Amino acid sequence: MNGPRPQPAVLQTSGFAHYSLAWSPFHTTRLALASSANFGLVGNGRLHLVSVTPGPNGQHALNVDKQYETQDGLYDVAWSEIHENQLVTASGDGSLRLWDVMLNDLPIRAWQEHTREVFSVDWSNIKKDTFASSSWDGTIKLWSPERQRSLITLQAHHSCVYQALFSPHQPDTIASCSTDGTLKVFDLRTPSYVTSGPNSNTFTNPISAAVLTVPASGTEVLTLDWNKYRPFVLASAGVDKMIKVWDCRMIKMGESGQVGGICETQLPGHEYAVRKVQWSPHRAEVLASASYDMTCRVWNTAPPPGHPQLLNIHDPHTEFVVGCGWSLYEEGVLASSHQELDAEDILLGSLETLYDYQPIILTSAGSLYTHTTPSREGTSPITIVLRTPDTQAANWSLHASSIWASSIYLADHLDNLHLDKHKATSSNKDIRVLELGASAGLPGILIAKTTEDVLVTVSDYPDEQLIRTLTKNVESNEVSARCRAIPYGWGSDPSKLLEETDGFDVVIAADTLWNPDLHSIFIDALRSTLRKSPTARVHLVVGLHTGRYTIQSFLKAVQEGGFDIESAIEKKTKDGVSREWNVMTEGIDDDKERRRWVVWITLRWQPQILSKKA
Repeated sequence: MNGPRPQPAVLQTSGFAHYSLAWSPFHTTRLALASSANFGLVGNGRLHLVSVTPGPNGQHALNVDKQYETQDGLYDVAWSEIHENQLVTASGDGSLRLWDVMLNDLPIRAWQEHTREVFSVDWSNIKKDTFASSSWDGTIKLWSPERQRSLITLQAHHSCVYQALFSPHQPDTIASCSTDGTLKVFDLRTPSYVTSGPNSNTFTNPISAAVLTVPASGTEVLTLDWNKYRPFVLASAGVDKMIKVWDCRMIKMGESGQVGGICETQLPGHEYAVRKVQWSPHRAEVLASASYDMTCRVWNTAPPPGHPQLLNIHDPHTEFVVGCGWSLYEEGVLASSHQELDAEDILLGSLETLYDYQPIILTSAGSLYTHTTPSREGTSPITIVLRTPDTQAANWSLHASSIWASSIYLADHLDNLHLDKHKATSSNKDIRVLELGASAGLPGILIAKTTEDVLVTVSDYPDEQLIRTLTKNVESNEVSARCRAIPYGWGSDPSKLLEETDGFDVVIAADTLWNPDLHSIFIDALRSTLRKSPTARVHLVVGLHTGRYTIQSFLKAVQEGGFDIESAIEKKTKDGVSREWNVMTEGIDDDKERRRWVVWITLRWQPQILSKKA
């Protein structure tokens, strides 16, 4: 792949952004493009059929042979493996459509089972009468073009499934990637549901059992691909900008619940989120990637000693590059597709940014996060640097390996804790502050760094790796004299937390309500650690992405547990807009809007609880 290359052929389709492309498995020069108007946010879609023809001086030329209009944006396309003229598209309205290129205007079949956007389709190259779709509704569905309904539905993830792909080696194996940061591998011969663990009630909240779950990232995994030559080797990439190659050969098919995967190599270099990876169909070690940094790159995942991993950067794009695909017949020919967005529209490396979504987590395990306090009159900004902790595999479900947007909002608004008022009314020399579910300890460490006469305890689940990192964050930011890290599991004996006090004046926590099954022990933790005082307060900052009904169920339970709700205010994270809490607007504001808001909940003891103490 070295040496001079011919200039790439370019195709522009005015008004439509290309989301995905697919080379025909039957015709060497035929391509399909899935496109959307208005960047896929609103409006119609278009399926383009494109031919590649020889041009002068050995260059290629691209021509649109036919196009089909759709009522909603198209996000993905896959060619049939049994019929050379048929292909299937994935649409933003939750539908799938089967097209025949020999016919005009309308699809020959349509399916409408998904309840959210369908973001990927893949046709099995082994079971050639079967294709799969994945959706933002968390499901993967298997289909036959001859059947009116899906063959199988996998409740694959509790959040968006960005991609699902059949193994090119095992006919009953499919892999998926998701917003939750995992890759999952499913054995279609042994479908079952998870029967234990958080969020695993098979009646009210079913989740299909994967034979292998790979904790690939602390942020969203946007793309994956199976290596065409090495069974159970996959590549993944996403919001963390890192491409990773996973060796999953330890998997035991038919045995669900395995967690693992060996990351055999990482490919750093992209400057924003990686939207697509695809292994070469010709060489086992060659991988292509497309990114929101407006580049398409080619990598050697196993270079000889002394040679770089990066083989080539294709960077003439002026917009997000969201798709890439190798020619199945001509080695070294790679097509890429991009969004028509200006460079200044790139804010964060995330698929969510493409849709003007705000991320709810901003770091991954092991990464460094630098936080600087907002500038205010009379004070100089203060900067702290935190290492995001990792956890043991058994505790990945706690989501402790991220710094959440709500934690950053809390850290930026410490004035709302009114610690000065606590100093004025407290009989103690120092105000005692406890952070529950601290993860990296951002708000707690910042309080210790910026506030005098305060003693802070940052706590989280007693996971050795987590607490070790939390302790090092305290030490590296030079606040050990006023801050300590203590392991504590909610609902357990709090005596270690209370060794130096009879309770805390202020308890804080960020995004700790996402799992309703943990509400009762979290309330127990509040009851056992907050000082029995009329001035003691709990401050909880909760991302509205948690869901209004989930938050409301906590508010009801916490009142039954002896607390009054002093206030519950919805706050927009970017522009300071606020409004009173209102559970009745559930279903009115969509997921994109919910990500823009947090709920600041302030709790105090009910008078009868304090009178019992007296």
